[in-house]
Amino acid sequence: MKKKIILQCLIMLLCISTYAQQPFGLSGNWELQNALSDEFNGGLNTGKWEHDPADWGPWSWKPERTKVSNGKLKLTLDWDKHIRGGEQLYFTSGIIRSKQSIKYGYFEVKMKGAPQHPGVCPAFWTYSIGQPAIVYNGQTIKYNEIDFPEIQQRLRNVKLIDWNVIRADATGKRTSVRETTGGGVGPSFDPRSGYHIYGCLWEKDNIEFYIDGALVATADPTESIYQFHQQHLVISLGLREPYYEYINGQRKAIKTESRPAGFPTTMQVEYVRTWKRSTEGTNTCDDTWKSTATYSLSDEVIYNGTKWKWKSRTDGNCTPGNCGRWRNLGACSTLKSASVYEPSNDVEIQKKNSETSRNIDSGATGMLKVSHNSADDILIITSDDKTNVNIYDINGKVMLSKSFNGCIELDINFLPQGLYIVKVANKVNSVTKKIVK
Repeated sequence: MKKKIILQCLIMLLCISTYAQQPFGLSGNWELQNALSDEFNGGLNTGKWEHDPADWGPWSWKPERTKVSNGKLKLTLDWDKHIRGGEQLYFTSGIIRSKQSIKYGYFEVKMKGAPQHPGVCPAFWTYSIGQPAIVYNGQTIKYNEIDFPEIQQRLRNVKLIDWNVIRADATGKRTSVRETTGGGVGPSFDPRSGYHIYGCLWEKDNIEFYIDGALVATADPTESIYQFHQQHLVISLGLREPYYEYINGQRKAIKTESRPAGFPTTMQVEYVRTWKRSTEGTNTCDDTWKSTATYSLSDEVIYNGTKWKWKSRTDGNCTPGNCGRWRNLGACSTLKSASVYEPSNDVEIQKKNSETSRNIDSGATGMLKVSHNSADDILIITSDDKTNVNIYDINGKVMLSKSFNGCIELDINFLPQGLYIVKVANKVNSVTKKIVK
């Protein structure tokens, strides 16, 4: 009997391990990203998560509002009158934000909304921090954010769920596109009544949103292409109307001198899991399309040397390329991991002025010049003023940051082989240059 129980436990552990390696409802080869995943067994893993980030909005984050107990992450929002930066505020709440950032992958959370409505917004999302501005198609992108999703935030309908793709330029001007489910599109339910699995597939030119393994919305592809930056993963419980109002476009706290009914209120999370597509098997061309087969959502096939993904929620079949139910994933012999970023000639770090823009390829702007001695791996910078230099890898990570006066020769032998973006600026001009080691 004892051996039988041990065997059953081993089988159960194997099943749990196997399940954790595959996104719910998705096919394909995936690798779990442990630094961005958590089953919330034990206390809060502060090696993975921050729970006291910088504040924003008309409420404050408070570490005591974030707890892990009984295998669940619990974020609580409560009335808590306090002053921040000279402003009177009335609520504090809980949040976790990943210490590691990521670009592209599949993100999944199993969570239950907070009992209180209206006034709160449980959310699962990503956003960029301190990334360089990128110019693409004439658009400047300094900030990226994907919300997948924000629940309960609508004042009059708790069942509406919002999925947002957001970018902002260097001035903070935001461009946002929103998909909304629960109001006649996709499943409709009260997110407070039980646990649901919310997911997002973020690829280079495609962002899809899922509930309980089913595709419910796809972001506007004309906006998906601008999600360039590495982003941090966040689970938070934010404040919403009627406890703040908009004044001149800014959210301002509404005077709340006592604890409202329904507070404190707590959202709960069973797990968060993050995957990247595995490179193993990605380039194989053995899943040939068959005219007699029936295909389901997310099935992938090869047809005429190209990989296709069935994107319809209705099972069926048609010839890839001749109907709109297949999505072209590219030539199967050249497919790459979804984590790979491929810079092109029309993607540049933002320049300071038009003169720099015209001279970007030569790296010369009057009294500021940048050249790369590839033989000795020396970066030569000529300037007549105090100058700052930053070197970024292709994911936007700062590899070197330095300030100096006059001219300098920088030894960059320490950098691994690859493509880098060098940004140099003084008080008047700036130069951005791509170098390959």
